[in-house]
Amino acid sequence: MKKEVRLEFLLVTMILAATPGWSAPGDNRLSGQWPQWRGPEGRGLSRETGFATEWSAAKNIKWKTEIPGSGHSSPVVWGDHIFLTTSIKGEPVPGGREAPVHLDFSHNPGYLHPDAVGIDSFHRVETLAIHAKTGKILWKQMSYEGLMSDDHHKSNNYASSTVVTDGKLVYAFFESLGLYAYDFKGKLKWKSSVGDVIKAGLGPGTSPILFEKLIILQCDQEMGKGSFITALDKTTGKPVWRAERKNRRSWATPLLVKAGDRYELVTAGAESVTAYDPATGKELWKANGTESHPIPSPVAAPNLVILTAGSQAKRALAIRTGGTGDLTNSDAVVWRHDKGTAYVASPVVHGDYLYLVSDAGIFTCLNAATGEVVYEGGRVPLPARIRASLVAFEDKLLVTSDEGASFVIRAGPKFEVLATNSLEESVWASPALSRGTIFIRGAKHLFAIQAPANSGADLGPALAVTQDGRKETGQ
Repeated sequence: MKKEVRLEFLLVTMILAATPGWSAPGDNRLSGQWPQWRGPEGRGLSRETGFATEWSAAKNIKWKTEIPGSGHSSPVVWGDHIFLTTSIKGEPVPGGREAPVHLDFSHNPGYLHPDAVGIDSFHRVETLAIHAKTGKILWKQMSYEGLMSDDHHKSNNYASSTVVTDGKLVYAFFESLGLYAYDFKGKLKWKSSVGDVIKAGLGPGTSPILFEKLIILQCDQEMGKGSFITALDKTTGKPVWRAERKNRRSWATPLLVKAGDRYELVTAGAESVTAYDPATGKELWKANGTESHPIPSPVAAPNLVILTAGSQAKRALAIRTGGTGDLTNSDAVVWRHDKGTAYVASPVVHGDYLYLVSDAGIFTCLNAATGEVVYEGGRVPLPARIRASLVAFEDKLLVTSDEGASFVIRAGPKFEVLATNSLEESVWASPALSRGTIFIRGAKHLFAIQAPANSGADLGPALAVTQDGRKETGQ
């Protein structure tokens, strides 16, 4: 590492260590890092420039690294470290464990999702660190090995929660399997259990976030019984506060927003959207819910938080922040839109606009402040199934389909596809953007996508790194 880069990194780390609210919205001191689900502010937005807009399996791939097992957790980047989790399926264990009794929507026991699998097999979940410049796997640690507490959907797995880091430790959350804190050399510093988090045999997905000295976990489950949100001390893993919830199972990650002189921890819920004081867990306000199971994560616009869902009902609603008490059906709900939302993919707010993408890759653009439709029906040029969340940079939006096609869309009031790219590998995880590089996790590999240097120098053939660390020249 060059001296000036090392000094810059050390300075940023010192500033962040001295600043309790480093993860707060609008903190420019995280420039170049992508430390959690959906980036520095949890909103899928990068303030950097210079990212590639065109790539293929053979073009603008700086390196690709084979990742063992499977996982939908997204890459997290801090300095020269990328962190991921993965799940590795072992042999079936007949009669090893029965799935919990699940409730249907009428709260009757015996619900069994037809696509639930996994509890009858041995699994191992791992946390990995990869070198951001070379793609070399620096370390991998087995976080848990054994039988699972519940099934997962056949399209999900046990490594769907994205890690979070403060630059000192990295925190990997596997819901029922526990929370694990590792240092940057891979040493386990502590582990903690929040108990079983059961979601109808559909598997995990909610990611942890950091606030000051706390790591916060939203744990909604089943039809609301046993749901809670909790904060643990990030240095020890010991519980600090816990708030019981009545919301049924969800997979959305909470969002921190600044409202006046206070921070609000906004949580999605089918029955209600609830904001807490992140320091104490005290409920600040509660408003209308999304009705559908919340899988997309909240986003924010000035003085607003925007929630979406798209399972049973299509729903986007904007709620004014800074309120107090029960705001259900009040004028705190500024607007509502009942079309175009996704089942899984989170939207993005960029500038004045909220961008939604449907499961089939159809874009809707709304005025984020008013909910007014700017355009709808913007269609990506290839048949697509979308589960990766939207991200934005410069004047562009980026979304990747299950089939591995990435679409670069111009941000603004008119729908325009700027580029269509393919990695020739299926993609479900959401991209990470850091220091001029787009990191995309495919079904088998982690890809580092980088535009040629300003001098126009050729990056050469892709460098592939296998699981055992051997380097191979790509095509």
